Amino acid sequence: MFKTREWNREDAEKAIFLLLATMLGLLLRMVLFPFESWDYHQFLSEWYGLLKANGGFAAVGLNIGNYMPTYLYLLAAFTYFPISALTAIKLISCAADVVLAVYVMRIVNLRFGNATYGALTYAATLFLPGVFLNSAVWGQCDAIYTAALAAFVYYLMAGKENRAVIAFAISFVFKLQAVFLAPLLLLMVLKRKIRVGTLAFIPLVYIISIFPAVLAGRNLGELLLVYSSQSKLYSRLVMGLPNLYTWIPDGGNGDASQLPRYFGTAAVLFAGAVVLFALFLLWRGQFTLSDEMLVSLAMLFAFLVPFVLPHMHERYYYPAEIFALIFAFYFPKKLYVGVVMELLCVYAECHYLFGTDFLSIEILAVVALINLIAVARHTVRLAQSERLREVGAAA
Repeated sequence: MFKTREWNREDAEKAIFLLLATMLGLLLRMVLFPFESWDYHQFLSEWYGLLKANGGFAAVGLNIGNYMPTYLYLLAAFTYFPISALTAIKLISCAADVVLAVYVMRIVNLRFGNATYGALTYAATLFLPGVFLNSAVWGQCDAIYTAALAAFVYYLMAGKENRAVIAFAISFVFKLQAVFLAPLLLLMVLKRKIRVGTLAFIPLVYIISIFPAVLAGRNLGELLLVYSSQSKLYSRLVMGLPNLYTWIPDGGNGDASQLPRYFGTAAVLFAGAVVLFALFLLWRGQFTLSDEMLVSLAMLFAFLVPFVLPHMHERYYYPAEIFALIFAFYFPKKLYVGVVMELLCVYAECHYLFGTDFLSIEILAVVALINLIAVARHTVRLAQSERLREVGAAA
């Protein structure tokens, strides 16, 4: 016999709240569906049209777009329904918003015995302007890989290393930006919280993800080098995101394609050095990897990596935006970190979508740096306090 937990009044009220929040969140998005972004006209509608014209799943073997085929599988599935390309593309992204909100809620539920805070975080995720602008207005799919990153952190906190690595791998086979949390994954290996052998799930999931496209006729070598090809597409140091390179002349608002490509190579090497330095300090540090510490580390890397990497698009603070929300619930006194992060994300999105231009991107980069320093300072202090707690317990 299976044991089922009886629902009480509190459970029913929570379920009703979550249902209403979901319905309102989806209604808000549907109202915004008619907006057609430049990306939709330039890329997404064309991809969808090619898939539909060539038989849906039968077309996943064609060389369509520059994304991993995993996203094309989702598009192909919707070509069989009598809906427009715009609706299909945005429905996929909005469904991912809900999955993302569920994992954010689960992370916050680990912090509080009362599920009320988790339910509030679920609703907050759905109604973050940066989230619904990304999915319902822009039609982008950043919620998919970020939901998998949130699952990665959740399973780390739950002590389920296999699921954590699989979640990271799923994120990676949707978007290269999953690497924003790769330092956290490596740190878990260095701290012996994840076994080296468990990392085999990453290439395994990658191979599984491209297998249907290979069967449909797409070149295997090409699929293995999708991300390598993507990395060569852009030469501008800044693609609208307020980060370190906005201070280089023509790095943000001007035509940075005039800068030699070696500037970009040097910037990538510098970013690698910064992350390596941070990893070394954290690896050598003696502290407990508590839930609070994992949330802080996820927030730190989700923010730090796109801040120091070149060629970053306007959307690439999206994971940091989500972890900033979780961070604010775990550390209410640091609410300002989440508020500033949201403002940075929304302004960058609005700048791209609507031409919003009342603030200088160079000034916003300074604001981002100050916020990043606040997160780093908090993480260091938390590590120190965890170390002191550990020493006290040993004594």
